[in-house]
Amino acid sequence: MKKTLLLSALLFAGGLTAQTTHMVNWFIGVTSSETVITIENGDTVKWMWDDTLPHTVTSQAGGAETFDSGTITGSGESYSHTFTVDGTTAYACNFHPSMQGSITVTTTGGIKDVKTTGFKAYPNPVTDMLTVTSDTFISSIEIFDINGKLVYKATAATPNVNIYMQNFTPGTYIIKAHAGDAIENITVIKQ
Repeated sequence: MKKTLLLSALLFAGGLTAQTTHMVNWFIGVTSSETVITIENGDTVKWMWDDTLPHTVTSQAGGAETFDSGTITGSGESYSHTFTVDGTTAYACNFHPSMQGSITVTTTGGIKDVKTTGFKAYPNPVTDMLTVTSDTFISSIEIFDINGKLVYKATAATPNVNIYMQNFTPGTYIIKAHAGDAIENITVIKQ
């Protein structure tokens, strides 16, 4: 069982290097600070339903790309789109026009600079308490299960955050840590 989980985590983490998946919570009341993002060409945006109402994720006329999730209902449901055209695309929910945002896609020429964020997470694998540290103050932590469902969200204002995971189901999780403008996705295995 442990070998299977480790192999799954390695395969999943290996896929993350080719592109980035940006996760957006999608619910009535979502703010533009969460839905207006800039990504690189080839990145995927995954909208995750965070309430039980029916919603769509539909591109607006005049955008660089066209996409439409169709009607999806249910907390924990999701829709993904991989962006391949540079430019900006506005999007909204057909049922709730206040739910809107935009995706700006850019192409980075040459070799991408890798910024060191200073994030660390240990122990990994974890059994009870996971510590996440950063060189600067961590503003928030989100934890997603392997299916992309948000299972934990908390704000912070310290360079060290302890997450008590003893009640989490064993498996692979993605920790999304925010510190200022830096965001780090860390794959963690819960035993």
